[in-house]
Amino acid sequence: MLLIDGVRYKLWTPKDEEKEFHPMIKEHYKEIFGEGSIYFDVKQLIRASSGIGSIPDAFAIKLNPPQWYVIENELSTHPIYDHIVNQLTKFINGIENQSARTQIIATLYSKINEDPVLKATIKKSLNTDEIHHFISKLISSPPKIVVFIDEKTTETENACHVIKYQTEIVEFKTYVRENAENVHAHLFEPLFRTGKNGEKGGAKAPRKLPPEYYKSWEAKLKWVAPNIREVASALIDRISQLGNVGHRPSGPDYKFYRGKPSTTSIFAGLFLTQNALKVRIRTDPAKTLNDPKKWVSERTYKWFFKSGEKEFKITNMSQLDYAIELIKQSYDLSRYQEKGSQNKSHKGR
Repeated sequence: MLLIDGVRYKLWTPKDEEKEFHPMIKEHYKEIFGEGSIYFDVKQLIRASSGIGSIPDAFAIKLNPPQWYVIENELSTHPIYDHIVNQLTKFINGIENQSARTQIIATLYSKINEDPVLKATIKKSLNTDEIHHFISKLISSPPKIVVFIDEKTTETENACHVIKYQTEIVEFKTYVRENAENVHAHLFEPLFRTGKNGEKGGAKAPRKLPPEYYKSWEAKLKWVAPNIREVASALIDRISQLGNVGHRPSGPDYKFYRGKPSTTSIFAGLFLTQNALKVRIRTDPAKTLNDPKKWVSERTYKWFFKSGEKEFKITNMSQLDYAIELIKQSYDLSRYQEKGSQNKSHKGR
């Protein structure tokens, strides 16, 4: 709930990325990138024949200091890793080709030329008529990647970590006014600094992450709060006591567990954050999860289990018993589903 001068706003999650989420980013790009920025919604104008493997959702350029941005808009309910890594990697590989960059330059310059007011504004800001030269020089430099998402998740951070260009994740939340859902309030962190007396400065200072952040689970444990370190260790020990349990190779800030020997029977995923341990479990949409304390979120994810994936958080040792009760239900469900899958396989022989 967001309360503004006594008026209630409730969190709203877009369902359609193209029709609902993209237009909001476009509408507020100056508040995101700064006044001296230009947004290019040119996804449909750059064809695959240019040699670019995939086209991002938009581009933006900053006139001072010069910088260009590749924009990818995502909903957290989508398969994040596949969307971000696959699409952006294809695009980044594509722009290594000079002909692809040439088409981007031509497309952006054409869009500027179509708008006399925009063209005059750029000339005044750059103090030169050589707009094409400016665009050409700018696009020859490395871009910054900006991923807009309605809810930042561990999956998003892990996916962006493998992108070779500097990548910024912007969580863009939307609240709608109670009894007037066409009135919106947005919550996000701009990509520029604000100087004294409110004047806008240069680019936002880069996020400072712990040096060991992405190296290993053990390194990440040194960064989290001591109580989370203790909880994570104890929960891992309790999971191993469930029985026929195996640990699958994982990332620096997450682990997941399956029933042996199948690789398809994942039943738990653990995610480290600084002040909480997030736990993902498998649920059956057709059955009611026994969760009297209402720990498990209503939201359904698609990361480990493809369907029926839910999340809860724990922060202290007193929560371990109930956490294991929830995980045990997922463990039993994974074994049941795996057994059913094996039976179908035998019948098909």
